[in-house]
Amino acid sequence: MIRRLERRWSPRHAWRLAAAFGAVFIAGAAIDVGAHDPIKTRVTWTGDIARIVSARCVSCHYPGVQDTMSLATYEEARPWARAIKEEVLTRRMPVWHAARGYGDFSNDPSLSAFDIALVSAWVDGGAPKGTAADLVRDNAGVQPWKPSGPKLPSARDVTLPCGEHSAPEGTLLAIRPALGAGASVGIAVKLPGNRVEIVGWIRGYDPRFPWTYQLRVPLVLPPNTTVSAEPLTPDCSVTLMVRTP
Repeated sequence: MIRRLERRWSPRHAWRLAAAFGAVFIAGAAIDVGAHDPIKTRVTWTGDIARIVSARCVSCHYPGVQDTMSLATYEEARPWARAIKEEVLTRRMPVWHAARGYGDFSNDPSLSAFDIALVSAWVDGGAPKGTAADLVRDNAGVQPWKPSGPKLPSARDVTLPCGEHSAPEGTLLAIRPALGAGASVGIAVKLPGNRVEIVGWIRGYDPRFPWTYQLRVPLVLPPNTTVSAEPLTPDCSVTLMVRTP
């Protein structure tokens, strides 16, 4: 019996058994590693997401900025991937306090539905990095978004307290409200003939982000035009950026 066992458990058999156990262990380790965010998408940071982040996020999320994280590189952004997805799906980021559907602004940094879908697919697919070649090819010429928008030539600033006031004659190019933290204001222009144009509705104002909202289509302000900003709240004012005749 012992001799049969010795023949059965020869060094050659023992080596095969050890090799088999080793293969099982390695496979198990691979499964365990692969279970952590397996890559299952063609959407990559370098090919798709860096363009969005550079254009819409890095103006606020850059190295050294206080009270926030940097998203300037893949290595900095990757730990925040799931948080990034949550913020863009709920439209809390990029920060923009103008309510959608009330006014139209050319410097609106809000992500398109397509960009939101890309971010979601990237995160759900394991948030892969991609290649440096993709970054050079697909992100050439990306211009970071700036909260102030482009410079407005030949415009003068007219600051009015909230309420209803006569508007300066000219062409309204942009507005810049100043409110208390968390306050909201609706801004409208009443033109001759009782025609009312809704300029914007700014909600949940944050003094840390005193954005200038540039009208996509400038609004002509003829004589006898009034501008209103409601509701009246303490420290509420609106600066109109007007190009005069």
